[in-house]
Amino acid sequence: MTTEVASGVVAITLRPDDDDSPHVYWVRGETGGALIDAGHDEDEVSQRVVEAINAIRGDAPTPAVLLITDRFGEHSGGAAAIHAAFPGIEVHAGVEDVDAITEAIGHVVDAPLMGGETFDLGSGKTIHAIATPGHVGGSMCYILQPDGVLFSGDCVLSRGTTAVHLDQGGDMAAYVNSLQKLAEQNANILLSFHGPPVTDPAAKLAELIGHRNSRDESILEYLRDGVTEVDAMRDRLYGAANLEEWRWNAAREQIIAHLIKLTAEGKAAEVDVGNSYRLA
Repeated sequence: MTTEVASGVVAITLRPDDDDSPHVYWVRGETGGALIDAGHDEDEVSQRVVEAINAIRGDAPTPAVLLITDRFGEHSGGAAAIHAAFPGIEVHAGVEDVDAITEAIGHVVDAPLMGGETFDLGSGKTIHAIATPGHVGGSMCYILQPDGVLFSGDCVLSRGTTAVHLDQGGDMAAYVNSLQKLAEQNANILLSFHGPPVTDPAAKLAELIGHRNSRDESILEYLRDGVTEVDAMRDRLYGAANLEEWRWNAAREQIIAHLIKLTAEGKAAEVDVGNSYRLA
């Protein structure tokens, strides 16, 4: 399913029956424009993406650049198939994610991104790369200007909150800083990899920053009350939620990520790394 979600921006919805479906975005441009993310490493998914682009573009040039938002397979897995379907397309990803992408799908990343790069689409439109580490080490977001269309990957989800993956270079302090950086973009619309468009990006970003700050305060309050074990904190924060096992494990990782942040800020101290902490 394809939907024009902003002027010149088409969402290719990979699971139309899922309200939080992942999307590949095509941004039209005079020289072929840009793809944001590649979809899963599945032949059927890649074929649908390629067919959708060809159906939409007609006689217009094929996409010139593929801009990947992070290392996970649902974002980068289809890059090799996209590269094969559109010869000459340049594939870009965050510098901290290039090795992981290369290891997973082969040498298809043409250039690592540091943030600050600009891609000219013609007709006065450009896409700017924004380094947004935190979710993983090499997370990238992109903004189409002058339209103010922000492509947030998994850094900002349409619904819910983003997990920080410590084993993939994730970092809670960096993540909060990235949210603040995105807020400074003053975007008009936010297009996440998952879910529908966010029409009030400022409110969404303020909500997420507030959530993370509130979680810091909750954890500090637990430490003041003598609750020092990570598992005990998880019971207090999430025990009533009846989470699936993978979400239960992810919740523990998020608490540790906050504690690492608080330790770096001099507010907490490690007692048994990954298991217990105290007030600094």
